[in-house]
Amino acid sequence: MADVLNIGTSALLSLQRAISTTGHNIANVNTEGFSRQRVVFAALEPQLSGAGFVGSGVTIAAITRSYDQYLAGDVLDRTSSAAGASTLGDLSGRVDDILANPATGLGPVLDEFFGALQDVANNPGSLPERQVLLGQAEVLADRFQYLNDRFSGLDQESNIRIDNSVREINAFASAIAELNERIVSDTVRSGGQSPNDLLDARDQLLNRLSEVIGVTTVNQGDGAVNVLVGSGQALVVGNSVTKLETFTDPFDVTRINVGIAGVGAQTDIGRFLTGGELGAVLDFRGDVLEGVRSDLGVIATGLAATFNDQQALGLDLNGNFGGDFFRPLEPTVSGSTSNTGTGSIAAVITDPTNLTGDEYQLSFDGAAYTLTNTTTNVSTTGPGPVFSVDGVDITVSGTPAAGDEFLIAPVAQGASLFEVVISDPRAFAAASPLRSSTSLANAGSGQLEGLAVSDVASLPLAGNIVLTFNPDALGAGVSGFDVSGIAGGPIAYDPATDGNGVAVTLGDINFTLSGVPEDGDSFSIENNVDGSGDNRNALALASLQTERTLNGGTASYQDAYASLLADVAISTRQAKSAASTEGALLDQSRAALNSAQGVNLDEEAANLIRYQQAYQAAAQVIAVADEVFQTLLNATRRR
Repeated sequence: MADVLNIGTSALLSLQRAISTTGHNIANVNTEGFSRQRVVFAALEPQLSGAGFVGSGVTIAAITRSYDQYLAGDVLDRTSSAAGASTLGDLSGRVDDILANPATGLGPVLDEFFGALQDVANNPGSLPERQVLLGQAEVLADRFQYLNDRFSGLDQESNIRIDNSVREINAFASAIAELNERIVSDTVRSGGQSPNDLLDARDQLLNRLSEVIGVTTVNQGDGAVNVLVGSGQALVVGNSVTKLETFTDPFDVTRINVGIAGVGAQTDIGRFLTGGELGAVLDFRGDVLEGVRSDLGVIATGLAATFNDQQALGLDLNGNFGGDFFRPLEPTVSGSTSNTGTGSIAAVITDPTNLTGDEYQLSFDGAAYTLTNTTTNVSTTGPGPVFSVDGVDITVSGTPAAGDEFLIAPVAQGASLFEVVISDPRAFAAASPLRSSTSLANAGSGQLEGLAVSDVASLPLAGNIVLTFNPDALGAGVSGFDVSGIAGGPIAYDPATDGNGVAVTLGDINFTLSGVPEDGDSFSIENNVDGSGDNRNALALASLQTERTLNGGTASYQDAYASLLADVAISTRQAKSAASTEGALLDQSRAALNSAQGVNLDEEAANLIRYQQAYQAAAQVIAVADEVFQTLLNATRRR
């Protein structure tokens, strides 16, 4: 009877554990990340008898959790992608809202500024229109600075997000390493049985970590899991953690980078970190925010330079040549905090038309300099000390040491330093410094038009410049204009072929000759004395609104801003579309994982009934064994 009793007892114990496991599943039906557990029954080793092998009952071979490594890995990937796309979409959307909003964007105030400039051109001698122009210029400067402040705020917010993300990553990594240690210990202590609830807890930490950064996991044979980030950087190996840390950029104290904690010289590994909120913030800062600030800097720097250049070619109401209207903007240069030499860098914008918004790193190896475009990674190596690149001249002075590095940012502070430096409305140079006149005695239809200057260094003129048409000006019957008052004549001009207009340059003076002049017809170029009603320089300034003066002569101010708006809008639309797509894919992955690992109450209820019935039957086996044993005792009892 002992065999029957043992069989019934083993059944009771095994079924009791099965009922407990089922109850554990039911209790955790709403626990996030819980994987349903299953009892694996195994028959005990049978005993040999004269009639053959007789069964010995049942035991619990293992309590396993429902786990699908592929689906779990897919959820990790989708979680990282969805969190990253959502964060990037939100941040890019905020930039888009700032730029595209008429109340905060640059486009409307640019229109208003050039509208006020056109009003001055229409009435160049009127002070009220000039005062309105200065007011609109101040509004334009305020808008540049407002945009810069908003983007600086987003930059600082990015720093905070990066720092918080690094803290979270380190915290999750430490918790995962601790669970690795407990899982390995419990697995050994149990003779190879898996601590299912600890495994679920670790999976939950991995999911939360993947929201912050993209991760790759590698399972170890002892139950531990190694966690890699970026391009293979080990974050967790067994119970060891390689922590990340933030550090100040060596060229910019307002910017923080991500590096490996505990190493000597810090190296920025941010470009290798992808996925999750951290990857999204790094992408936003590097691809969206820095691009927007650079493009805005190009517009501000280019507008100030080109407007000042044209302003300098005109005369104000006091008869003086125009001074700077906007503050001249120059590149920002910073040396690495690790520099040991005494070298310094001077950078000057020589051609605002060719500014690109890119930044350049100049490094010295002890013998030669290497100038690298940090956006394109195109490098130029040379002995120095002068480099010219994209409209900027860079000059090295002093004695740099081997390993010294410098960062040149041509337009980094363009928007922040943009300001109006003219305060007297009379100082606006609306007039051109020269004017032309046609002799009343002219008999032909010749004309001199489009008079302008490219430099005022040789002005005012010492005397009038007179152009007189001569059919034999160049000899041998070649017609043209004799020139007096300036070097550069005679000017070849054939009415038969040049009558539709030919451009002429005399020193720094430019104009167009056209028509059919007669012999002796003359034109005079003279200083524009008392030209308060002259608006030619104002018109030239107004034409800058549509003139292609930026990006290598391919875009106007408005074109450049429209291109900036389009780029941000496209980036935002792509990010938000990706966020929607990745969110849907994550929901599908979670549903698939929950189907494979989640608790089904109907199934658990059925199991509970099944185990209960089996438990009752096992109890009946014990009762029968007891009854048979008592019968045997009674049969052998002495009377």
